[in-house]
Amino acid sequence: MRHTLTPRHGLLTGLAAVHLLLVACGAFHVPFLQLTDTVRPWAQAYVHWTGASSGFSFFAPGVSPAVKVSFDLEGASGEQLHDDFRSDNSAVNVRIHSMMLRFGLQESRDALARAWAAAMFGRHPDARSVTVRVESLQLPSMEAHLRGSRPLWSEAYRAVFERRLPPPVSAGEVTP
Repeated sequence: MRHTLTPRHGLLTGLAAVHLLLVACGAFHVPFLQLTDTVRPWAQAYVHWTGASSGFSFFAPGVSPAVKVSFDLEGASGEQLHDDFRSDNSAVNVRIHSMMLRFGLQESRDALARAWAAAMFGRHPDARSVTVRVESLQLPSMEAHLRGSRPLWSEAYRAVFERRLPPPVSAGEVTP
């Protein structure tokens, strides 16, 4: 039995083929076409929206390192506390992980660290200081791995934040 390709199926098959071609071009970092100024914004929006331009950099050798964040706090009486910023809510953990991925951007590091320290001061109201520590997992090359090297966590960022105390209130005489 022979099936004929309907115009609708032909259109969908063609669109799928174009999409796969764009994905392959993105994966191999090959520019697909020289597009006109009117078509280029639409094509760029499409490849970004669908992920066709991602380049698939999550495959070797361009694997970005895993990152973990921890917080060392000093309490009001000098006791040391540790917080790993986990939550029982999985949606919150996904957001925290997303922030950790953004930590790789140099221009966002200090702002994220300040925000995380503020969150820790909120979680631990008696804390005097918070040390934000970010570690990244350094993966050895395949050759080094075969020689016995193993992945190693190394400190990528450290910042200490002190709780700001409110200015003292004057207890001076009040006159009507």
